[in-house]
Amino acid sequence: MKDLHDAGLRGRLPLFISGFLSDRKFQVRVGGTYSKACEEGNGCTSGKHSFCLKINSIVKALCSGVDCSLYVDDYLICYRSKHIHIIERHLQRCLNKLQEWADANGFKFSTSKTVCMHFCRLRKHHLDPELFLYGTPIPVLQKVKFLGLIFDSKLSFLPYIRYLKNKSTKALSLIRVVAHTSWGTDQDTLLLLYTSLIRSKLDYGCIVYGSARSSPVQNHALRLCLGAYRTSPSSSLCVLANEPPLYVRRQKLSIQYCLKLSTSIHNPAYNSVFNCKFKRSFNLKPNQMLPLGIRLQPKLQTVGFKKKDVLSE
Repeated sequence: MKDLHDAGLRGRLPLFISGFLSDRKFQVRVGGTYSKACEEGNGCTSGKHSFCLKINSIVKALCSGVDCSLYVDDYLICYRSKHIHIIERHLQRCLNKLQEWADANGFKFSTSKTVCMHFCRLRKHHLDPELFLYGTPIPVLQKVKFLGLIFDSKLSFLPYIRYLKNKSTKALSLIRVVAHTSWGTDQDTLLLLYTSLIRSKLDYGCIVYGSARSSPVQNHALRLCLGAYRTSPSSSLCVLANEPPLYVRRQKLSIQYCLKLSTSIHNPAYNSVFNCKFKRSFNLKPNQMLPLGIRLQPKLQTVGFKKKDVLSE
């Protein structure tokens, strides 16, 4: 009810919601037999909207300097520093505040699903942070899946690319069966299968890992859809299938994302893309993977993009 009051709800509507949520009971029916009525002690009974309203206040429990990412019930906190003891102190203080917030709002973090990842490219031996949640040490992993993407401690995205290749190979097997020469389907249907089963997987997250090299999965799929020889050049396959090469499509999607992001100056990713602070460091190391802002800056200049001409939301 406090969250409803903070959201600006007044009058009889909060009282109606309070009466709807209080003293709730449920029964389980198997055939024609009903179980006894049990009180509902946990869970969000009124759906996803009330859950989002309740969990949005979690961002207020952050300490200064700690960033976060919240998508439904997937929550991430991060802090950057050159010294590991500073990282430990800030993140542990934030974890303690999050525990207090969870106790006050009826939530409980899962210690088995909570993990830690130390992003660092130092080759010499360095210590990992030691963090605790409910008195239990949080394990430090080398790779973890978050919102469908696999992040590794070196940010090379090689584990995710291998995972993506395995998923696409399974879809290729389906297209190979449907593309049989005697009883297979037509070319347009095969290209539609490629778009829905393979290209959709390649597009997801390409803004993050877009600097990786192109995968031969697309060329293999287009050869199956078009019935072309293995020696057919990839450029000819893209022209016949009316499909741009992967690096061109990644650039297109990344530019569209940057143009949309340019209208949201309060978005946490805005400064990382348009006010990149480490351009000089990456210029000294040309073999390293460039971040999105530096990678697309020449492309945005080519299309005539200027931040001063953009109206913010």
